[in-house]
Amino acid sequence: MNRRELLRNSLLAMGVVAVNPHAGARIFAAGEDAFVELERADWATVFLNAQQNETLTALSDAIIPATDTPGAKAALVNRFLDLVLSSEPATVQKEFLDSLAWFDTGAQERYKATFVNLTPNEKLDFLNLVAWPHTHPRWGGTEGVFAGYQHFMVMKRWIVSAFYSSPVGLKEQGWDGWAARGTFTGCEHQPGEHKAS
Repeated sequence: MNRRELLRNSLLAMGVVAVNPHAGARIFAAGEDAFVELERADWATVFLNAQQNETLTALSDAIIPATDTPGAKAALVNRFLDLVLSSEPATVQKEFLDSLAWFDTGAQERYKATFVNLTPNEKLDFLNLVAWPHTHPRWGGTEGVFAGYQHFMVMKRWIVSAFYSSPVGLKEQGWDGWAARGTFTGCEHQPGEHKAS
């Protein structure tokens, strides 16, 4: 299954209209290519505001940067997540937005700038800081879990899932564009055969 089919099926499974009929997302009919909408030059967010979209783009690009292969920005991770989140329940949306906002708050406290405005080295330094729970005494561990780590894990799960379901991410895993390989013949046992063994 390619990302376009995955996007269509995930929107159907989430019941976009049932969850929030005013969310701005829609169910795509069979044969309609949902990913084309994400690639449009005049694409606009349906859930995130402009500042949230910029932060998500910068954060996803810092977590999965372009190297010798394309990164999260080329995979349109922010656009995909914007569309998916528009159909999620309010509690899921709030968790995502709280974690996303924490990156600006944390960056302001540490660097006196929003996450988008950090230098590449500052972004890397910040991600290295939040990638660990900080519960070990050598980290100056305290009771409970470091909030930055919790927010990082929320965002990382969303971003990595979106990236590796994209054509870019699937290609990086060796996918060659075919939806399925081989022929599935089904169960070859005769009725009742499994009881005999």
